[in-house]
Amino acid sequence: MSASMQINASMSVGRLAQRNSTTTFRARQPRCRHAALKKLTTVAQALPNSSSSNSRKGAKKSDVSTNAMVVEAPPAPESPRQQKKMLRMLIDGQWYDVTGWAKAHPSGARFIEFMDGRDATDAFYALHSYGPNGDSTAAKNLAKLPKCAAPEGWVECSAKTAAACSTFREFRVQLEEAGWFERDFLSEAFVFLQVVGLFVAGTALAWTNHPWLATLVLGFGGQQAGWLGHDYIHGRGAWCTLMRGFAGLFNGHSAYWWSQKHNMHHVFTNEYGKDEDVQQEPVYYLRPPEEVGSQDSPLRKFQHIYGYPTYAITFLYWRFDSLKTVLRTKDKIEMALLAINYLWMLTLGPAVAIGHVALAGFLVGALVSATHQSEEMMDEQGEFVDVQFRSTRDAEVSNPFVKWCWGGMDTQLEHHLFPTMPRYKLHKLRPLVQSFAEANGFDYKIAPGAKIIADNWRTLRDNAHA
Repeated sequence: MSASMQINASMSVGRLAQRNSTTTFRARQPRCRHAALKKLTTVAQALPNSSSSNSRKGAKKSDVSTNAMVVEAPPAPESPRQQKKMLRMLIDGQWYDVTGWAKAHPSGARFIEFMDGRDATDAFYALHSYGPNGDSTAAKNLAKLPKCAAPEGWVECSAKTAAACSTFREFRVQLEEAGWFERDFLSEAFVFLQVVGLFVAGTALAWTNHPWLATLVLGFGGQQAGWLGHDYIHGRGAWCTLMRGFAGLFNGHSAYWWSQKHNMHHVFTNEYGKDEDVQQEPVYYLRPPEEVGSQDSPLRKFQHIYGYPTYAITFLYWRFDSLKTVLRTKDKIEMALLAINYLWMLTLGPAVAIGHVALAGFLVGALVSATHQSEEMMDEQGEFVDVQFRSTRDAEVSNPFVKWCWGGMDTQLEHHLFPTMPRYKLHKLRPLVQSFAEANGFDYKIAPGAKIIADNWRTLRDNAHA
């Protein structure tokens, strides 16, 4: 690993040979379709007597002038093919027609629709399997998509933005070459056995009539299972594919539901209307209701009081959404995993079953929300790397137990820049990201964990009184 620490984060623009670094933004304009208009000419002849007088054989030709009237017919109706709007994305300098792929996209059609007309290069490599991160399935699927021209009204971004994106892509390539995305067997075994050990111990305590201790142990176990399941679903490669259902088995969370929700958060971070993690009305208001056009609630003025205690419903809410998703998709594997989890919970007794879910949800919700909710909120999507620096803050944590509780989310920025990287490598990556930010003019933000949580509470309070 020490060799990889020599990566130069101040790379000059233009060194990235493997990818076309052209970076763009979309200037949205209505797409024009021109339907051919048919012209229908009607000749009306005015006759002094009967309209049929000229039809008789031998009749004199009328000397009344003939007036031609041109009538435009209505546009011909568009076929279903014409009515279907083409969806396009730019990846590595090539535009792709993703209209047909939208419904089959693992993270849902909404993701494709929101990225229509944009440069999706950094989002693609952040979240998808493309080779160096353990699998190349997504890259192979991308190569099969039909190519197309740029949309009307599309213009290139500024030279400054293009330079920043190019340098970030070069940074990623150097991390790939240094092996940062590879998974280590011993590290994987260590984090896995921690979670299994907590669940075995908590279950034994519940079965031997120690409900309080069982709730505590299983609560921390559920929190750590959440962090690990999060890592597996982001990860790529055979091991992560095998463990994709881990969160379903241990916490009753659907991987399919989570992937659709969470990947939107990663690309559209803190963007109101797209990132559900910051749009939580009427429970929490992170912006004044009149500012975003949402309906107000009489409870809003108390949200800084009930805010943190209600983080305890985080996992209950996720379980509810997961059940709805599995019943809709009828995925047999996910059904089986969730069924096993609920059958296991029945053996714990109601107090331990509900108590450990509430404790685990509180421990996750109180931490994961803090690194985003007090940062900049956005109405428009910018370039991927710029958005991550603007919307995310790292937590500075020194206590080993507290750091363990954070589950790698204290390196939230590093995770958002490189989601498929194993979380146990993110702390070592932090100095490189700091150097990259300094060399390229990005604002790297970090604060003590306690201050970040306090800032999050102040955000709830300020918007309660707004």
